[in-house]
Amino acid sequence: MKLDLIVPTYNRSALLSKCLSSIEQAVVPATMTLSVLVVDNNCTDDTAQVISDFIKQSKLSIRSLFVAQPGKSAALNRALSQTDGDLVGLIDDDEEIDPAWFAVVHREFLDNPGLDFIGGPCYPSWEIPAPTWIPEDFDGAICSIPNTKRERFCSWDYETNTGSGMLMGGNAVIRRPVLNRVLPYPEDLGKIGKKIRSGEDEVIYHRLLALNAFGIRVPELIVYHWIPADRLTKKYYRKWTVGRGISVGYQYRERSFEEDSLLGIPRYMFGNAIRSVLTARSHKQRFRSQLIVLDCFAALYGRHFYGRDLWRPAKK
Repeated sequence: MKLDLIVPTYNRSALLSKCLSSIEQAVVPATMTLSVLVVDNNCTDDTAQVISDFIKQSKLSIRSLFVAQPGKSAALNRALSQTDGDLVGLIDDDEEIDPAWFAVVHREFLDNPGLDFIGGPCYPSWEIPAPTWIPEDFDGAICSIPNTKRERFCSWDYETNTGSGMLMGGNAVIRRPVLNRVLPYPEDLGKIGKKIRSGEDEVIYHRLLALNAFGIRVPELIVYHWIPADRLTKKYYRKWTVGRGISVGYQYRERSFEEDSLLGIPRYMFGNAIRSVLTARSHKQRFRSQLIVLDCFAALYGRHFYGRDLWRPAKK
């Protein structure tokens, strides 16, 4: 069993150092061959030196890849073309893996030959205590998804309000043959430099489901995600919500949805926005309402305008 663990990074050398340290400290099963690829996405800090130091002193197989094109999706696409393991692991540079992470991967794919992909919970590692105003249904803003239920990944059913949630790209392992069938990552989505965008993982996830790929959420596949104080502000939450909404709207061009639509996005988004405004009473509820309204209008923009050069003169 060969696992290629890919870690894209952009100007977070201190966090990357902690991430790589957690990888070194985790136990790798004897019958697993591990290769770690750190993707330097045009960093301008001392990331290159941090990677070089780890390569020199590590007992693991660690190598680096420089990708000048900005964007996490571009970094992942290039990295995947440079690796060949039968399993591909994906984590982020601001995470630390649990010491048993590799053992869990080994167990799951060894015990389940028909398994195509797995994901696991992301537990928060707070720099400061979480503010009381944080809305629980916007936990994607801080990538804190502590879902501990073992279940098969499946689409969300809006009629019954049931489903598994999404495969998080910061904690996933996918068999390469099935991953190759859903590539490439969409390079208009995902974090691009300092620009907040998301959705690249969601696109890959929905493509996997469209193939009827078999995936399981594994509670023991744990990562710890660093949440800095500057993300725990209302300004950041608004900015993240706009970026997420644009990304979701953009995705609706590729995939259909079963819900009734209005102006190209699900009708329920407008209903949720209106209800949230009318029913908000507390300070926390009013802030949540702001985010829901922003999400709706950002999705409209993403669906119809984002990524299209509408104002660029046509070539003659």
